[in-house]
Amino acid sequence: MGGAPEPEEISNIDIIRSPSALMAAISGGALAVSAVLKPSKVTELSLCPVFHLTGFECPFCGMTRSFVSITHGRFSEALDYNPGSMLIYGAFVWMLYISVRNLIQGQFKEIPHTPKWMYKAWITLTIPIFAWLFWSRLVSNLF
Repeated sequence: MGGAPEPEEISNIDIIRSPSALMAAISGGALAVSAVLKPSKVTELSLCPVFHLTGFECPFCGMTRSFVSITHGRFSEALDYNPGSMLIYGAFVWMLYISVRNLIQGQFKEIPHTPKWMYKAWITLTIPIFAWLFWSRLVSNLF
């Protein structure tokens, strides 16, 4: 009578379908693929549909090659492929960290969040870099 409510049962399927597990799978998967690929094998790789349709690099062109280079410690090479890649790579590492942390702590139902100060600092750097890439790679080629 009047005792504490029973804790809600959480099944393995609930954990697998949770926002934290999804985020861990996506970010961890991208980082794992960049670890498996060899930098020398992806130097000419271009997966970008915008590049294949227009012949112009989009702001995200070079991101795969850059991720592979970062993972293998080739930072100057990564910057040559895409100057914004370090920020996106850092976001993937952060997303993997907070999603795994939430899974370990049993926080399955909520979307992992980032402190506002960190998000604001990241977005303040990211938007100008990708705006410049958009201008220098795409728009300037049209005029």
